[in-house]
Amino acid sequence: MDVKVYKKEEVLQPSGSESVYVPDVIDIIPKIEVIDGVETLTDCELVDGRDVLEQQCALATIFQRGLDPIDLNDGIRWSEAILEEISSLQLIQDIIEAVARVTSAISVIFDTVEDDKGNSYLSYRLVEVA
Repeated sequence: MDVKVYKKEEVLQPSGSESVYVPDVIDIIPKIEVIDGVETLTDCELVDGRDVLEQQCALATIFQRGLDPIDLNDGIRWSEAILEEISSLQLIQDIIEAVARVTSAISVIFDTVEDDKGNSYLSYRLVEVA
């Protein structure tokens, strides 16, 4: 079980500056043990270091374009790709640019996978650049 931690910060909105909750990209991973038949929280770990950077990149690749009211062009055009309004190459470019905005230490590797019915699907993975 992961618990997402959010923090409150001032962000610009079309109506002006507002205090809103934003994801802090820090996960708390609880350690749970069964003591006397009851699940008990005994400790927790924080995702840190390289894992945080990888998580930031992963989140950048799934952020839907248009969700940020200040920058409507920020994000990935997932909806448009699903509706076949943009090509796969445009979707790939969105993903590459999103990761590049986070860091140059992680690269995106694309591939296609085929299901048992012969349908091909685009897949990608994040790889740390040596």
